[in-house]
Amino acid sequence: MFPWEHLAVGYLCYSLFAHLRGRTPSGPATLALAVGTQFPDLVDKPLTWTFNALPAGVFAHSLFVAVPLVALVIAVASRVDRTEPAIAFAIGYLLHLPGDVVPAVALGNDLTYWFLFWPAMERPGVDISNPIVGPGGGAGILTNTRFYFLNYLDELATPRGLVFIGVELLVLGVVIGLWLRDGRPGTRLLARLLDRRSSRH
Repeated sequence: MFPWEHLAVGYLCYSLFAHLRGRTPSGPATLALAVGTQFPDLVDKPLTWTFNALPAGVFAHSLFVAVPLVALVIAVASRVDRTEPAIAFAIGYLLHLPGDVVPAVALGNDLTYWFLFWPAMERPGVDISNPIVGPGGGAGILTNTRFYFLNYLDELATPRGLVFIGVELLVLGVVIGLWLRDGRPGTRLLARLLDRRSSRH
């Protein structure tokens, strides 16, 4: 999944969760959710693509890291009365992980889930008959992003890909509509944070 896809799925699920509890997403919770939906990539991509520092290319994508970290975040947040943003972060983070499995299968690729159980499950070797591999560790963020985005566009050009993008656009439309109906949570807080930062410079 690309960042906007993770964000859309995360917001859809969190907003439904909040409404089931008789609430609407707050600004702090929505921003925490947004960070959570991107967190595994914010950790693993720079460490792998730029610094080549992770032996298997993953760390934050592993459930052995994600579950304890989420539990720690919620425990600390409950002590300072910030449980709701912590729950939102947890939902975004934990939804990111299956989000990296499902779209690949939907586009006709092999089921790949080893990274969820690393280091108990090792990274499989590359299938030379179907080598979908990127430039690799140390090649840089821009080089890897360009490679995977172009590969993604090629997959979308297939008949299965056209169905996938139709479903994705429908989901994005629903999420944007839901976010607007919720009162655009997070925009005012983000604007205040940006204004505060700009006033310091």
